[in-house]
Amino acid sequence: MDTAARAWRAGLPPARVGVGLLRLASWQAAKSGLDGPLLDPRTMSPAPPGAVLDVLLDHVRDALDENGDLERVHQGVARLLDRGNGARPQRRLLSTTGDLRAVVAECARLTTPPAG
Repeated sequence: MDTAARAWRAGLPPARVGVGLLRLASWQAAKSGLDGPLLDPRTMSPAPPGAVLDVLLDHVRDALDENGDLERVHQGVARLLDRGNGARPQRRLLSTTGDLRAVVAECARLTTPPAG
């Protein structure tokens, strides 16, 4: 929000990106997560997730720095790129079992607090 507000105050117009392209980018991110290509917001072409996240971090770098979050976000992104997120084991389980119910059951097991 800080980055967008700064651009607005500077009189910069917002990026003109069609809804269809935004939906495509969202679908691609949901489909492959951090294990496959994402759409680079500058070129709207597929690119490796690390490169796309670098573009995003460059875009919001000043706001992150001003708010004291730059290092923490860099570390978190590096961790996600290295280890993946919750989608990785879900995709792996679905590809090995072909059973969406097994994926949902495993997610429930992992997120249900122990009784008592």
